[in-house]
Amino acid sequence: MIENILQIVKLGFTLGFRAGSRLPSFVGNTIRGAFGASLSRQCCVMEKLRCDNCDALETCAYGSMFKVQNEESVPNPYVISAPYPSKGDYGADDTLDFSISLFGTAHRFENDVIRAAESMCNGTLRNAVLEDSWQEYNREWSDSGAESIEFCDVLDIRFLAPAELRSKGEALKEISFEQLIDSLFGRIADIIDNYTNSEFVLPYSLLERKPYVKAESQLESFSFSTNSQPIEAVMGSVRYFGDVTRYLPYIDLGTQLHIGKKTTRGCGEYTFMI
Repeated sequence: MIENILQIVKLGFTLGFRAGSRLPSFVGNTIRGAFGASLSRQCCVMEKLRCDNCDALETCAYGSMFKVQNEESVPNPYVISAPYPSKGDYGADDTLDFSISLFGTAHRFENDVIRAAESMCNGTLRNAVLEDSWQEYNREWSDSGAESIEFCDVLDIRFLAPAELRSKGEALKEISFEQLIDSLFGRIADIIDNYTNSEFVLPYSLLERKPYVKAESQLESFSFSTNSQPIEAVMGSVRYFGDVTRYLPYIDLGTQLHIGKKTTRGCGEYTFMI
């Protein structure tokens, strides 16, 4: 049996505030902007490259992580996890924890990411400093052994941040199990195909038989915009009833990759219980 493998490095950070600051509730977007600008400056200085027209993407962290070879259909090899909604008003001595996860070949930029985080506190984050950084884990995910997982017929998914999933161009307000899995498999395949030396192989058993799974949703849909980008998302939880056993390794991976759109801004993070 061919197994799928993906290396994941998760880095944690703590920002400490030296003066009062008011941050938007969608603080993941603020962190992405500050981090990206810092990484761009660092790339241009350290690599002596003009990263807006970067021809050496393999050596430039910003070019590799943000530009993605100028192909919009290719996902970025990282996600940001940040509290949603944020606290809003941060006083002196308050802290804000967030994380950045790197996938596949992007793990080689770990030191670049840490250095960029150290100098990202400008603009909206000018009253903050990076107090701490650490590696939460460096793990290799695999779906090896999935056939021997204990039977499971109840699955609870809880979205920790806005999740924007779409079908035929329309934002989903309810998420069936099939829609969840289709979105998840598409994202996993894109990450593995583009940032590892192999291609994602969907197990034949999942193609041959799709179980009937009922969904009971407690989702709230809402819309907002940030940086002129509209977001149509849901938050809340969904309970699925049916044989979900064989899908659990991929659902577990999705907690690290997140799901749906705008994952680099903190969207699509979820947790699950069985």
